[in-house]
Amino acid sequence: METTRFLSGSQLKWIAVVAMFLDHTAKIISFPPSAMSVPFAPGPTPLSETLQVFFRVFIIFGRLAFPIFCFLLVEGFLHTSNTKRYLIRLSLFAFISEIPYDLAFSHQLIDLKSQNVFFTLLIGLLVIIGLKKLSARSITTITLSLILIGIGIFLAEWFHTDYGGWIGVLLIVILYLFRDFRLAKCLLGAGVLLQNSLFGPTAFLPIYFYNGKRGKQWKYFFYWFYPVHLLVLTGIQQFLIMPYFN
Repeated sequence: METTRFLSGSQLKWIAVVAMFLDHTAKIISFPPSAMSVPFAPGPTPLSETLQVFFRVFIIFGRLAFPIFCFLLVEGFLHTSNTKRYLIRLSLFAFISEIPYDLAFSHQLIDLKSQNVFFTLLIGLLVIIGLKKLSARSITTITLSLILIGIGIFLAEWFHTDYGGWIGVLLIVILYLFRDFRLAKCLLGAGVLLQNSLFGPTAFLPIYFYNGKRGKQWKYFFYWFYPVHLLVLTGIQQFLIMPYFN
């Protein structure tokens, strides 16, 4: 019997956005030790212990975000009427998001040691565009496809993009190659995610129940949310929390 599918693309995006926001909140917002302790009191305070528990939960829940975004990237590629425009839009937001990303996680205006997740998605998109062009089955196209996948993984690792090549790009490739095999792509994708998270594979539960419908479109909201929320969280940390406790 066919399993009921009840989650639209828009609903999946909201799950991913909320998970990402909680994850980044836990990673960007921090309090100095003086704010988390009582003078002359040994050990952590109840407030600090509570915040640590919440932030750990936020980070665990945040593991849902990236796999869902990768899945939606592939779905977007499969259904877009203009691949070139899709590629340009992703490239644009990769560059727009880099300074907010560096400010949030490296506390620098520019940090070439780590690049934001849009670059991972961009490289993954370029790879699957190439795989589509090499879809004819022959020894030559299979060899070229493997080389292309290897180049994509190498570039993501070399540029130090978020989630890198062996997780990020490889996951996108698997979701594309097994796009018509719902259970297989979920199981294989979960296997890739086990490289860095035990909770990440649970993202494939909502993905499994995707109904193939786009749902209500918030097109540019989801693109802009990434750099804007990083700037907002960084601003809260740098201009509200730190000055107040220092």
